[in-house]
Amino acid sequence: MSRSRVLVIEADYDAMREAVDTVFESFPLDVDGKTVLLKPNMLGVYGPETHANTHPTLITALVERLREDGARVVVGDNPGTSGYGAVEKSAKISGIGEASKGAFENIATDPVRVKLKGRDVEVSVSRRVLDADIVISVPKFKTHTYTRITGAVKNSYGYIVGGDKARLHLENPNFKDFSEVVTEVYRLRPPDLVVMDAVVCIQGNGPQNKFFYDAGKLMASDNGVAIDSVMARMIGIKPRRVRMLEYACELGLGPIDEEDIEVEGDASRLKHFRRPVPSLPQRFGGRWTMAFFPDIGRPRFDVDEGLCNSCRSCMEACPADAITFDGKQGPTYDSEGCIACYCCMELCPQTALSLHESMRTKIYRRMGFM
Repeated sequence: MSRSRVLVIEADYDAMREAVDTVFESFPLDVDGKTVLLKPNMLGVYGPETHANTHPTLITALVERLREDGARVVVGDNPGTSGYGAVEKSAKISGIGEASKGAFENIATDPVRVKLKGRDVEVSVSRRVLDADIVISVPKFKTHTYTRITGAVKNSYGYIVGGDKARLHLENPNFKDFSEVVTEVYRLRPPDLVVMDAVVCIQGNGPQNKFFYDAGKLMASDNGVAIDSVMARMIGIKPRRVRMLEYACELGLGPIDEEDIEVEGDASRLKHFRRPVPSLPQRFGGRWTMAFFPDIGRPRFDVDEGLCNSCRSCMEACPADAITFDGKQGPTYDSEGCIACYCCMELCPQTALSLHESMRTKIYRRMGFM
């Protein structure tokens, strides 16, 4: 496997165009006359101040630069938020729609069925992803309670249209299986360039919460697996502990070991960065642990009653139908039905759900896993 390069530069949202120009100097692309798909991380209906999505200033800078270089630019994503008009609403509230300067399209309107190479399963994927001459992934530097990180590989999950996202969660409730499925989606169309928003990151139990980390960086690479591996080390997680990356390396999609990645810039460990807390079965015994201790890996969620407005987004997002509402009360969980995918917490527009501060969490902090 060839040695990959990862660029890490200082950046802020007020001078994003200068940073983007530096990226294109380091990773030049021939885009003249070509269709370029910009794939942001548009998690859902969250404003720029939540930092749950790729920041709109980065999208604007990329659109402007690509158009100056002669590209036909399309900006699009399939957010996790469900329901009629979810794509347009997410684009509007996130600021990504306006930031795209007319380039934003609802890429969910023209899906195509494709088979994942390493799985006997078909999924609906946006045709725009497969037909683009060049794909630029624009992920957000975030943690993820289930897959550990959200970077370039996880950002590709937005290629999928409609209910297939929830279906894959339900059919792959084990974190290892789901991580491999996500990687198989990435494998459908690895991006030609990754530009990662690491100016303000999300730490702790991501991919969306109120715990921000001001890293002040923009990262870039022509290999999504390599940039994710550098990202993982920056927050103190070994890439081989992230099954998405380990599996991607096994498939030959990119390197994950330090000696195989050339880093330009400061990619040192981020001090006091809070890592996510995975479930115990991920580390200790997997399915055997669950067989003898069925409750040990099931998460418990705290509901902030001051924030929850009973919008039922969590219930709609739950692939296992394990959440119900009784009148105007908050969500009620069927603990036995919960598959611990954390979609409810991820897609709560009010950030009213958080992982319960259990003894497990305290033990993990003592052991240095956070």
